[in-house]
Amino acid sequence: MASTQSLYHLIQSGEGFSVRPCGLTYVGKGYAVGGAVDCKLFKCANESLSFISFEEEFKKLQASSCDEHQVIGGWVDDEGFLYLELSDVVRSLFVAMELARARKEKAVYDFANAKSIQLRLC
Repeated sequence: MASTQSLYHLIQSGEGFSVRPCGLTYVGKGYAVGGAVDCKLFKCANESLSFISFEEEFKKLQASSCDEHQVIGGWVDDEGFLYLELSDVVRSLFVAMELARARKEKAVYDFANAKSIQLRLC
């Protein structure tokens, strides 16, 4: 099980993660689609993120989770911003893309290939 502190250190080093709300690393297949249960995406400049702020936001996402098919994702973009988000995991790429469009997401995460799939703008 990943501790909140170890996840914070991953983020501070520029790495990302996907963990189940209980803290276990997600190792399944499927696609993560952000915007689960109307949780707000947390965004912060990574260089100014304190452990206390990270832990508070992480715990909010844990408390908001209501499904075993959800993950908490954290990543840092090319501009140095940290993102934390609760995502639903679905098995079908088609369903993931439709759900992402409905939620106005920019991408879904493909666990099998460990990469993001950008949505096409229509």
